[in-house]
Amino acid sequence: MSQQQNNQPPNRPQNPFSRPFGTASANSARPSSGQPPATPGSSPPSGSRLGGLPRFGGTKANWRIVPLAGVVVRFDLDGLGDPFYHLLGKPLHTDYADQEVLIQAIEAGGPDVNELESVLDRAWQTYELHGAVLLYPWRTDLPQVMVGQMVQGDEDDEDYEDEKPPAPTFLRSLDLRLVLNVLARTRANILLSRAPLGLEKQYLAQSLFTDDPRLVTLARATGCIEEALVK
Repeated sequence: MSQQQNNQPPNRPQNPFSRPFGTASANSARPSSGQPPATPGSSPPSGSRLGGLPRFGGTKANWRIVPLAGVVVRFDLDGLGDPFYHLLGKPLHTDYADQEVLIQAIEAGGPDVNELESVLDRAWQTYELHGAVLLYPWRTDLPQVMVGQMVQGDEDDEDYEDEKPPAPTFLRSLDLRLVLNVLARTRANILLSRAPLGLEKQYLAQSLFTDDPRLVTLARATGCIEEALVK
């Protein structure tokens, strides 16, 4: 054996992790599906999916909005009358049946409003509400949505009708102490137990609802009615 042959390093198995960056083996360049690689400008084969999903328009989705809560309660000043008459025993103002006129009178302030604030603060302490409560803006179409009516899809979806959860109970709080406290202390849909009263239009003109059991219990204890569902 020649000297040159003796100086050659012995054969070693190739290190699969020693390949320089930017290079690839012949096997890694071949598609795993067995189909030839797509060339620029070529269309994908029929039945192909993009990201594992069908092409646009390939499927039809039927969906509904269904209720998650068993009972919801709404807080709104509309139709509750003159709070100065009901809560303070003041002379009745029939024009306070108009919510806009009532809110203007409250915003104007004065001795009657100061007395109203004291009544609301005392009532708030008796509720013993702690922490925070999440409320949502009320819309007239919410009862229809929350009873689980179909939003899109076949009208004769019998399977869904058989399994549809029962519609929630819709309550409307009637106690002016509770309604005024909830509306006047809610900020950005959050009611905090230590929030001060805000007797301004941006708060009093709200129409809010919640499924929080604490407010549901308070509404039932202080007075409420069940609202009819639109089916």
